[in-house]
Amino acid sequence: MKSFVSTENNQSFARHLRQALPYFEEFQGQILVFHLGEFPAPEEDSRIIEDLVLLNRAGLQIILVHGPGEPSIFSNSPSESHFNEIRRSIASANWELQTRIHSISQKVQTFSAHLIKAVPSEIHPEERRLPKGRVSGILLDPLHEALNSNKLIIIPSFGIGEKGRLWLLDSWETSIEVASAAHAKKLVHLGTQNQAHFSRLPSNEMNTSAMRLWLEQEKIPEEAGRVWQGLLNACERGVERCHDLDSGVDGSLLQEILTPGGIGLMVTNSDYRKIRSARMSDLQRISELLGESSTEKTVVYRSREYLGQHVDDFHVFCIDEEITGCVEFHTSRDSPAALIGSLTVSASHRNQGIGRELVEAVIQEAQKREFRNLFALTMSQSSIFVQCGFEEVEPEELPDWKLKDFDYPESRVFRFKINRS
Repeated sequence: MKSFVSTENNQSFARHLRQALPYFEEFQGQILVFHLGEFPAPEEDSRIIEDLVLLNRAGLQIILVHGPGEPSIFSNSPSESHFNEIRRSIASANWELQTRIHSISQKVQTFSAHLIKAVPSEIHPEERRLPKGRVSGILLDPLHEALNSNKLIIIPSFGIGEKGRLWLLDSWETSIEVASAAHAKKLVHLGTQNQAHFSRLPSNEMNTSAMRLWLEQEKIPEEAGRVWQGLLNACERGVERCHDLDSGVDGSLLQEILTPGGIGLMVTNSDYRKIRSARMSDLQRISELLGESSTEKTVVYRSREYLGQHVDDFHVFCIDEEITGCVEFHTSRDSPAALIGSLTVSASHRNQGIGRELVEAVIQEAQKREFRNLFALTMSQSSIFVQCGFEEVEPEELPDWKLKDFDYPESRVFRFKINRS
């Protein structure tokens, strides 16, 4: 029994590792900016700092932006002494971060400096004596030099103005500016204050258009709205993916960075979900998907030899770098009819519209190539083909080139008539 459990755990570990490794490859040499919205106390730490160190050691270029160790310090009445208190709090947080990072791994080198140029922000009457500023520029040369040396960058929310004057900056706005100027791959807000509002989101994955529309229509608390509007702004300025994570959940950072499902909210300006032609390197994953569905008796089993010979006929659905579905688009020379087969979606990603998107992609391909009829074969009882405009027909309706080797009487046959304009 002990041996069985050990083997099962090892297999589970191997599956997770296989899932994570493509993300390490994708993010190699890429800049990831993290905003520490709340400074985790050591006794309450959800290992966020440790996970950042691990990502840095794995070769990811990490920039960490932070404010004061105690955000409540802003609630005090503004004054010059208050500014000095905030400045000491930020400096203390910066020092503590570096100390904790080095206690986790002495192999990690940190780099912290005043890399932000600032100008005065608008002065509000009640803040007349508090020197708040806004970002006017980023010193990118020393930033990239440190990143290329694989140093973990820590940026405090201070900006340097004319004559060396120190300006207090909003740490979230600073994170957005840094991520945009540095052409970061990701911007991640780490905090717990928005956790209660995640349930109001229509989806935990939204593109910029959907996010903008939802923010315009919904009334959400000011702080959550400010963070989520910032994610949208950063995406629209070129950051590919922006996230809001609950840093109180242990492992949330690694789940978001290294798994397709993720955790928290993601806003993206890229094709996070996409359909592409299959490659030879995809054969193992396609075989696994078809093997899973053939066991369920919803598709016909395909051997590795068959897949190798027909890989050019397959399309795959990807979420990030993970293949979650596939479909075969089979044609025959000089025939006006084409065929859909081997439509399958991984069990963990079903009921998300992936199968329908694959079918619709093949329909568009058939229309582009001017086929007259598109047939589909399936052993599933799913109504997906009917939902996509197919009608169920008798097997005798299949084109001759397919009817010759049609030996699966349990298969259902569907036909889509293509209108030619």
